[in-house]
Amino acid sequence: MRVSSERFRKLPCPLPRTFKSQLVLIAAVGGLLRILYVIFVLADNPLSGDAAGYHHAANLFADGAGFPEPLRYMFGGIDLITRGGEELTVTTPIGHLEPTAGHPPIWTVLLGTFAFLGATTVLQQQVVAALLGVITVLIVGLLGRDLISERLGLICASLAAGYAFIWINDGLLMAETSSVACAAATSWAGLKFTRNPRLRQAIIFGLVGGLAALSRAELLIMLPLLTFAVLIRHPIPWHVRFGRIAASIAAALILLGPWVIRNLLVFEKPVFLSNGAGTVLVQSNCEPTYHGEFIGYWRIECGHPAPFGPSGEHLDESERDSIVRQRALDFIDNNRGRLLTAVIPARIGRMWGVYDPIDQLRLDAVVDRRPLAISIIGYAQYLTLIPLSISGAVLLYRRKDSLLAITAWIPIATITAAISFGNTRYRNAAEISLIILAAITIDALLSRRHQPRQAPAGSS
Repeated sequence: MRVSSERFRKLPCPLPRTFKSQLVLIAAVGGLLRILYVIFVLADNPLSGDAAGYHHAANLFADGAGFPEPLRYMFGGIDLITRGGEELTVTTPIGHLEPTAGHPPIWTVLLGTFAFLGATTVLQQQVVAALLGVITVLIVGLLGRDLISERLGLICASLAAGYAFIWINDGLLMAETSSVACAAATSWAGLKFTRNPRLRQAIIFGLVGGLAALSRAELLIMLPLLTFAVLIRHPIPWHVRFGRIAASIAAALILLGPWVIRNLLVFEKPVFLSNGAGTVLVQSNCEPTYHGEFIGYWRIECGHPAPFGPSGEHLDESERDSIVRQRALDFIDNNRGRLLTAVIPARIGRMWGVYDPIDQLRLDAVVDRRPLAISIIGYAQYLTLIPLSISGAVLLYRRKDSLLAITAWIPIATITAAISFGNTRYRNAAEISLIILAAITIDALLSRRHQPRQAPAGSS
């Protein structure tokens, strides 16, 4: 039975009618889902690894300590090293203070700002992270609206609100909460820039792209991709094209500059956005990750022994990263055939959920503390999204409009996995692409359903 518009108006809580109010409602539902997830699933979930690092780094930042290496400061450490056939014990005392650039700074700054306002416990910061996750829902909705229509925007926002592989990160205190929002914002700004490369849009795109790079370094790749697309495709004078691109790059550099300058000043070896590449490479290029059950993944023991100076003295983070990076490169050089034929395919397969996916979900649960039941729900949703996303990519390609701004995260995530290791959360930015492409298919199906049927020829 259909409800008349007059009766609809008399309902005690009528549904919102405008795009903005509907988008806010979807975001509110997404926020409620995330808060319930934190309270009933994550509240007793112990932190480890990067998540623990971000939690302590945020509190240290709030205390005015800047960006020290948080785990060494909080817990110290004891390492055994061998020098000249003699075994030495090297102690790192609790309170050891040294600068870090292991991760770009945005997530630490965000959590640290709320820690300064009083959110210093794990649960408080989990709630903050869950609420910050709502930003992604809003941005994806606005991106979908500007891409095609308001209806598409609402579909995109609904998928972002309910897709478990998006909200599973919100509350884990991992940087994916900020990086997925930055990826969506970069696509949104890039869409506007590639459609209409005015000076204002160029500057905004550069600023958003720089912000994304300060969340996860590999997100910076989107900036040259879309600026190159503008350079070769737009029918504006060449000097104008170069001017717009220069403005975009300059805006990004202005935002990146303080962090880069700080890194160049405080470390012995040159560091730009982050210096964790050596650690990632050494832990993902070793015997356990080239053969057996962990092929294509990483193992923390592959980074041992920890690098120290000739007499057991501490090295700074950039020096340690340089040493372990060289270890990794030596191993890669001796195992190139295995890397190309088995390891890289396994890395990509793990990230895209096609190589031993159940084992990968278990590893996500053990290492990244992702709840296994939620991961299984997310994987089922992911399998549903894939065919819809492929169809959406075809539809967007036929429109000859903005395909790169939407889909570029897919090759970027794939390259990231290929050169590092396979991990479900490394697909985080690409989830934005999958959501929007799937929403395009759903929107097209709805349009077809609501098209009026034409009467057969010759009928009266």
